[in-house]
Amino acid sequence: MLDNETMRIALGGVSLTVLVLFYLGVYRPTRSSFSGWWSVSLLCAGSATTLLLLNGSALQVVANPVSNVLSVIGVTCVWFATRSLRRRRLPRWVLAVSPVLILIPTLLQSPADNIWAGNGPLFTYMGVLFAAGSLEVWIAWHARRSRTDYEPNGEAVVALLVSAIASSVLGAFYLLRSLLFFVVGPESPTFETIVGTGPTTGILLVTLVAVTFSVSAVGWDQQTQELRTRAMQDDLTGLLGRTEFRLQAERAFVDARSAGTGALLVMADLDHFKAVNDAHGHAAGDRALLTFAATVKDSLTPGELAGRLGGEEFGLVLLEVDAVGAVARLEAMSTAFAARSDKHDFELPTVSYGVAGLADGVAAAEIFERADVALYRAKADGRDRAVAYTQEFGQDAGFAMRRRATDQARVIDSDAPTRRG
Repeated sequence: MLDNETMRIALGGVSLTVLVLFYLGVYRPTRSSFSGWWSVSLLCAGSATTLLLLNGSALQVVANPVSNVLSVIGVTCVWFATRSLRRRRLPRWVLAVSPVLILIPTLLQSPADNIWAGNGPLFTYMGVLFAAGSLEVWIAWHARRSRTDYEPNGEAVVALLVSAIASSVLGAFYLLRSLLFFVVGPESPTFETIVGTGPTTGILLVTLVAVTFSVSAVGWDQQTQELRTRAMQDDLTGLLGRTEFRLQAERAFVDARSAGTGALLVMADLDHFKAVNDAHGHAAGDRALLTFAATVKDSLTPGELAGRLGGEEFGLVLLEVDAVGAVARLEAMSTAFAARSDKHDFELPTVSYGVAGLADGVAAAEIFERADVALYRAKADGRDRAVAYTQEFGQDAGFAMRRRATDQARVIDSDAPTRRG
């Protein structure tokens, strides 16, 4: 059986070695948020363990408090890494506050001659943060395994499962360690046998080795997902891009038909958008697009879709609503959009909408065409309105000619950034 000092040397050495390999092999090429926070946590863990080798020396008075602070920062970074898996907000203030909250009791408990100074609050904090991290990873694992929009990365799913199990073990272990610290005390044989320095170092070594491969796979997978997200999204508005919107809309149509529920496609176009650019500049035009995108996001219900199809044109998929209800919702959306004009130094444009519902035997491409036809009708009827497609539109020869003329004018006027104006 190795003594505690030897095990600590081994843990510190393994942590720092893994840090170097992980930094060079994962963080530098991917720059993913997960791998970045994990690298910092490894640095803190290795340094904190190494400092504990100074117990019993004159430097213990400094080494122990610094070790506690590094342990707090390390476990906080582990929690941040797990939160980044779902792109959740990182409360960075915790990195400033938590070390102070642990340092105070450490200094008050004579770290010069008490190797357990501040360890009670430290163990509690570590247990809570590891448990919170494990919850994040379990949720990420479940979501990753359940993705239906593309084939799940099997290696990443297994890596998340291993990481979830490891973080759960560490959370339970440190919460037990905290409990026994306060109930029986760190000098108790029970404490030393179950959660003392030896068992703790062993647990950390095993879990570190177990997750080394896993976190590498997760780091690379996170970069892949981020690249895919950027490819899916419109750079300016954050809505779905044209290609991804069409793909997801087609899946939504299939699902709605299978479930026997309603789904409507909406094409939206900002009226006279070129005039905004000409009068106020392209930065103002971008602000108008961003404001409309924010209004759309606020108006959608869970499961509904929104994308930017190009220029000032947007697409929406509305669920569980008929044409009359959709027109009412779109009118309310326009009202909400117009109300945001007071936040700008120019008046926001109005919006025209074309609405098309699912019909038996009608392919997705035809649904898009019908919504486009309805949008042209809204433009032709005076703009600033929502129009639902009817069969009469396709039979209106005069309207078809006007639409073709508008298409031809748009091609000739290639300098104009708008689609319809």
